[in-house]
Amino acid sequence: MVSLERMSRIIDILSKRKIIATAQLEELLYCSTSTLRRDLIELEKEGKIIRSHGEVMLITTNNVEYVYSARAREEEKSKQQIAEIASTFITHNQSIFIDSSTTAAMLIPHLAPFQNLRVITNGIEAARQLNNFENVTLFLSGGHIGCGTNSALGDFAANFINNFHADLLFFSCRGLDRYAAYEANHNQAHIKREMIANSDKAILLADHSKFNTSHYFKLSNYSSLDCIITDQPPVESFQNAVGSQCEILW
Repeated sequence: MVSLERMSRIIDILSKRKIIATAQLEELLYCSTSTLRRDLIELEKEGKIIRSHGEVMLITTNNVEYVYSARAREEEKSKQQIAEIASTFITHNQSIFIDSSTTAAMLIPHLAPFQNLRVITNGIEAARQLNNFENVTLFLSGGHIGCGTNSALGDFAANFINNFHADLLFFSCRGLDRYAAYEANHNQAHIKREMIANSDKAILLADHSKFNTSHYFKLSNYSSLDCIITDQPPVESFQNAVGSQCEILW
């Protein structure tokens, strides 16, 4: 079987499964580890698959991380409503983590009335806006910046976050169900977990379109969060399952 045939077969296999181990792919394709690795590297370069810890997953609209400009246009009014509720948690003299999400960025104009804030972020667009606030001392992480994402990620960014402790964390996710919150990118999940671990109060901002949606990378259980803010009442089964673990506001 030539390379193009194998790659076509790989896509066909992945379209029928959510995830598969590379060892299992070798058996199905009757090829060597090195041959399969070359094919997977090529498919990853083409943006068709994700490789992670000996497993392979097909990229779909459910697991790919959209560029910032595309995310910013989604559910804009809902995000503004969420930001207004989230702003009620802010007081003077606080230290605040803000992630790189477009939802959390909607909160930034609401920081203007408060004095002596310290904001730590891995978001390029968030930092650009906050740079104009005289009442904010701004800390921006370094790290790897994926094309179009406006996010500084990776170990360098995570280590930077670990140098701080915040009163509040405002962050978003790619999806959530009654079991957990999820991300489409393992580096996004990693840095947000570091922010959760280093904050007194972790507040998840998620509009209605993100509910009842699971993704590849688990971000957090609800027992690690203090509050979920959304724009519409979640379904009763979600409220019953999650409400005992953290507050839900809308």
